[in-house]
Amino acid sequence: MPTIEPFDSDSDQPTGLTRRQLLQRMGLVGVGAALVPNLVLNAASAATKATKKPAAGGAAGAQLAKLLSIDPKFAAKGLDFSVGAVLAISGSGSFYGKTMSRGIDLAVAHIKAAGGPNFKVIYKDHKSGDPAAGQAAVTELGAAGVSAKLASYVDDLGAMFQGTEQYKMFTLDGGGGTSIFGQGKPYFWGTRAITPNDPLPGLFQYLKKALPAAKTVGLVGWDLGEPANGIIKKDVLAKITAGGYTHNGLYELVPVGGQDFSQVLPKIKQNESDILIVSIYGQDPGSFLNQSVTSGVKSLMIGSEFTPDGVSASKGTYDSAGWTFAYDYFDATAPTSPLAKLFVSEFKAKYKELPDFYAANFYENMLVLWEVMRRTLKKGGNVKKGEQLDAALRENLTVVSVYGGDASTVGSYTLDPTTHSVVKRGMGVFEYKAGKVTTKATFGINGEGFKIA
Repeated sequence: MPTIEPFDSDSDQPTGLTRRQLLQRMGLVGVGAALVPNLVLNAASAATKATKKPAAGGAAGAQLAKLLSIDPKFAAKGLDFSVGAVLAISGSGSFYGKTMSRGIDLAVAHIKAAGGPNFKVIYKDHKSGDPAAGQAAVTELGAAGVSAKLASYVDDLGAMFQGTEQYKMFTLDGGGGTSIFGQGKPYFWGTRAITPNDPLPGLFQYLKKALPAAKTVGLVGWDLGEPANGIIKKDVLAKITAGGYTHNGLYELVPVGGQDFSQVLPKIKQNESDILIVSIYGQDPGSFLNQSVTSGVKSLMIGSEFTPDGVSASKGTYDSAGWTFAYDYFDATAPTSPLAKLFVSEFKAKYKELPDFYAANFYENMLVLWEVMRRTLKKGGNVKKGEQLDAALRENLTVVSVYGGDASTVGSYTLDPTTHSVVKRGMGVFEYKAGKVTTKATFGINGEGFKIA
């Protein structure tokens, strides 16, 4: 595989399991407080009154309120608000449920401490991409009158779209965005870059400089079924051509959550491309890299995700061979804005490790939900109506983010009113090797603002 040389220049709702109940069923309650919500705010408040010293949560809340310029009149202080969170709590992608819920739980605590509502999160398990589980989850949330939810796996690979529309449930998906097949769906908004599609223009600009001899591109991706597969493929092939490359005919789809690539690797070897886009997620890319290196694949592989789960599944190959990836990665080792620094500091203090980009995405999803609620209340609206939350978002599609910004300014991203996908979102090309991530290039949607790191 060629290398790239560096350049000089817990809910009380009867309709869903509580977080603790879910973890009990998974046998995880005993692993410690890192896996359960922060339920000590009341105790912290009591301690504050007794000692006259500010609690850490209160300090973070005050800082958050200042950073977001919160108007107390519309902050929904003390309002009980149920929000659904349909995540991969079990199955091959359970890492996602763990890290996403950590981001949610931290935001819930911070928002309350900042004078906001009492969010009650109803966690539902879509079992790592099981459509039936997703359909059941949205039905249960809808029947309970939940007006908003956070989602992942592109609303469980499309199975939840109908229920989301039926119940007018305002939805933010910070896990998979809208993908190409989920664009424009009512009440459904993708709050991160679509992979592999969105990073491709910027990635190709980088590869023209880093690997100028490369001419052909192939792809290995998750099999999402039709029509999703065809919609995604059409867009990917168009971007390959627009980037000045030739698709060599290699476009292989593999099962979601699969760990055995023995059937597809011979096909890759028979029709090897210079560049191989690896659009699979979770543990899958780690297993794929390990098996492909063993099989002798020489293509430069570019992934669409980097997680500790992938590192583990690679059995050391990420560290030895390196793993290059392109998407909207959150670098917790170098947070830019004061909001990002607050998030990273608080996450590390609570969970004893740095957050990944999924934790960052779902933390900011909760901040966006709160922002939309404040807009609704300012107009005299009803936050228990998903259609009113949706309308409030549309009033200004640039919203708060832990990405971007600078030393004194909070970052933001922008959504499109038609596609419901991001049109302004920072991305880049990165490489993980020997325990360290290095930024190679940065850019936005359509390669905007491309810059070699």
